[in-house]
Amino acid sequence: MGQRGSDFTGNRSWLIIAAAMTLMLAAHGASGSLAGLIDLVVRNGPASRLPAHLSVVLGVSKIEQETPVKQAVVHDGQTVRTFNVCASKHNDVVIMSVNEPDHTTKAYLVSAARVLRKAVSYQAGAPANERSLAEARADFANEMKFWTDFERRQAGSK
Repeated sequence: MGQRGSDFTGNRSWLIIAAAMTLMLAAHGASGSLAGLIDLVVRNGPASRLPAHLSVVLGVSKIEQETPVKQAVVHDGQTVRTFNVCASKHNDVVIMSVNEPDHTTKAYLVSAARVLRKAVSYQAGAPANERSLAEARADFANEMKFWTDFERRQAGSK
């Protein structure tokens, strides 16, 4: 009987730890989501369109046509960054970073859960080149940090 009491206490401790871990993971997942920024852009961003070829290359469209998006645009020195939420499917987010002097662009197809699904780069007027996800991870992480900071600044200004 004494052993059972000890087992119960041990199991209860594990239950408390498991509950705490679940709450921590849920909180981490919430902060890891782009949902707040997506909502902000859909509500306040101007309407725009992704180029037809880029839409197909990234997989947001099966046919070569422009894709309607809601957009946030930030000029950051010689870089123009855009956060594009596809109008018909808010889980399709296209983040773009344009180096104005070089006329080069890096584009990332991302889910609302921040999962990088595809990455491409291209020079103005040239076809897009698909990048491996491993190759794109470092600069994608920089873009995620930029947009996370952007969202925090927007939330702080309200």
